[in-house]
Parts: sequence; structure tokens; C-alpha cells
Amino acid sequence: MESVVPKNYQHILAFIFAVKEINENPKILPNLTLGFHIYDSYFNERMTYRATLNLPSTFIPNYKCDTQKHLVAVIGGLDFDTSFYMADILSIYKIPQLTYGSFAPEDCGQSQSTSFYRMVPNEAHQYTGIVELLLHFGWTWVGLLAVDNDSGERFIQTLRPLLSQKGICLAFSETTRKTTYLADFYDVQSDFIQIYHVIMESEAKVVVFYGGTTPMIRLRTMLVLGEMENINKTSVGKVWILTAQVDFTTLTYQMSWDMQAFHGSLSFAVHSNVVQGFKAFLEAQNPFEENGNGFVKQFWAQVFLCLFPNSNTEEQASETCTGEEKLEDLPSSGFEMSITSHSYSIYNAVYATAHALHAMFLPGTKYRAAVEGGMQKLQKLQPWQVIPIITYKFDMGSEMISFSFCLLEEGAGL
Repeated sequence: MESVVPKNYQHILAFIFAVKEINENPKILPNLTLGFHIYDSYFNERMTYRATLNLPSTFIPNYKCDTQKHLVAVIGGLDFDTSFYMADILSIYKIPQLTYGSFAPEDCGQSQSTSFYRMVPNEAHQYTGIVELLLHFGWTWVGLLAVDNDSGERFIQTLRPLLSQKGICLAFSETTRKTTYLADFYDVQSDFIQIYHVIMESEAKVVVFYGGTTPMIRLRTMLVLGEMENINKTSVGKVWILTAQVDFTTLTYQMSWDMQAFHGSLSFAVHSNVVQGFKAFLEAQNPFEENGNGFVKQFWAQVFLCLFPNSNTEEQASETCTGEEKLEDLPSSGFEMSITSHSYSIYNAVYATAHALHAMFLPGTKYRAAVEGGMQKLQKLQPWQVIPIITYKFDMGSEMISFSFCLLEEGAGL
């Protein structure tokens, strides 16, 4: 988490909270304990493949290095590309992957026979919503801005004819180059400035922006760089329409940046709901009481700009971390105390998987035979056997960090 996106830390906490609730609920998976592993993809293809291959020994055929742990499902894919990188490997072994942030199109070869399931609506429905929104306000001269990858290209190629059919004209269509490492960022600064001027000089007052967490970080950087280059210091003055994948998030050093450019913007959102007890769970976070959460100290030090006693870093900080710092004091771009739509999707994904596994233990079901005899037989349970249950549970109408599930013997711990 060296280049941590602070707001994404809530995704981890939502995952841990859901697992904790299930393990403390005697009505779900009695005598069994859900465990988990957490991996960071760093929004990078190579690191995503590496993290996927580092999952428990599932990928060594007919070999179990630890009989207490048994991988049954993976939750991952904050962005669409990460989901598919993971699926390249997971699908070989028919390990179900539940995506929580990406809008997998229906025409990408996905079917109920695959091990790829989404916790969010199909992206195609959002295109219709964007067109209807533009027509509602009478905006017929707009610009498109998207991340420069397969998802961004698909967004532009799909939306462009839909706009044309409704008499909405494009003033410009631009893509922002993907950057993963700091060295890459310096290479694309000139591109950022060029795109900024295209937006500024256009007479279109509306810009539809398609992206996710990292594209939003790049967009905010582009606007800051552009304003520094703009000798007139004129505000962008655009109405931003943001897709549901976009989150108002920042890197640590961006948390103090002005958000004025996005005042009055319109954003699509995935459904979320209040999760009882989650806010109290967030308020109880304490870096001196990790309770198996190895991320909390690094997150704490970065967002509160403090150092822990006996820290190995040579970095200088103005204060020492005390544990008395409050998450609610952070700006919403750094952390939110109410559950976000991404976190809510993760929460639901954990429960969908848990209920699917629980159904396999119910007497009278055709899946019961696969797990008769308790943990000894459970070790023979294959991840693909969970897939039909997951499909039945939540795929009837119808994401950066990845999570994997394993079942543990009672009392084994996480």
C-alpha cells in the first residue's frame, strides 16, 4: 500500500466487517469459519497476475499445502481491466470471481457457465441514462473524456452513435493516458496540459467523464496542472457528468486540493444502503489494536501524517500517531464514514458467497453430497461447485484490491 488510495481502505474494512458478522452468526455456516487473504493489484497488469498466482495453493493441481485453508471464491476487480486480468487465471480453474466495481458488458463472452459474476448492473444501462439526462436538460453540445484503455474506448465507441441518434453533437472526444508508476506520470504531463486546453477552449459546457479510481486521480491532477499553466486563472466552468465507476477519491497528497471544479457536477451511482453497525465499526478502528488488520498502521500514518513509535522509516513527521485521531475528521475524498457503493457491493458479495456455501450444507439439496462428512469432505470441495449456488443467489436480474475466501476449521482463526 505504498501508493495507497485512502478512500479505498473502506473497501477492506467493509470486507472484514462482513466476514466478522458472518463468523459471529450461528445461523450461517455453523462450525465453520470464513478466512481471507487480501492482495493489492497496484492497478498494474503484471502485479495483478502476480497477486492472482499468489493465491493459496489452488493453482498447484492435486496439492494442498495447508489442510486448514480451502480457497472457494475471490472478490476483486475495482476496475474492469483488473477483473479480466484475474479472470484469465481464475477461469482456468473455474474459481468464481465476484466483481464489485466494474461494469462487465454482456457481449464480452460472459455466460452463466463462466466463473465471472458481477455485483453491479451492466454498463449498457448507464449509457441510456446518460443520453436521457442530456436530453432532459437540453444539452446537445458535449465533450467526452475517458481513460485510455479497452473500457474507455468501448465507452466512447458505444456512446457516440447513441448521442448522434438523439441529435446530441460531440465537441471533442479525448482519452487520458494510463499511468501506474510515478515515472510514467512525468511523461504524460504534457498530454494532461494539452487535454486541459481542449476542454477549456471548447464551447461545450458539459463534459461526460468515464473512468474509475485512478482516472479520477489523474483528472484532478490534470485540472491542477492546467490551472497552473493558465495565465488567466479562469475556472474550468464546466458541468461534469460522472459515470458510476468514478469516485471522488484522491491520493494522500491530494486530500487538501480544492474540489471547486466539480461543484454542481452530476454523478451516477450504484445502489447502496445503510449497514447497521458499520459506522460504529469504523469509529472503533485503532492502529494500536490491529486485530489481524495489517493495513491500519500504514493507512493511519499516511492520512494523519504521523509516525508510530519505533517506526523504521527515516521520514520526518510533525506529530506522533496517538490513536486518538478521528477518521471522521478526514475530508470525504480521503475517507467516508457512511458506506460507499463500492463497499456495499463488497459487503453483499461476501454474504452472497457465504449463503451459497451455507446452502451446500442444507439437508435435502443436491449439493449436500459434496460436503457430507464435515471438513474432511470439504477439502474435496472444488470452487466450481459453488458457482451454481452463487448464480442462483444474486445473478438473476442483472473492483485495485482483491479478496479471496478460504474456509477454516472451527477455531483456526484468520
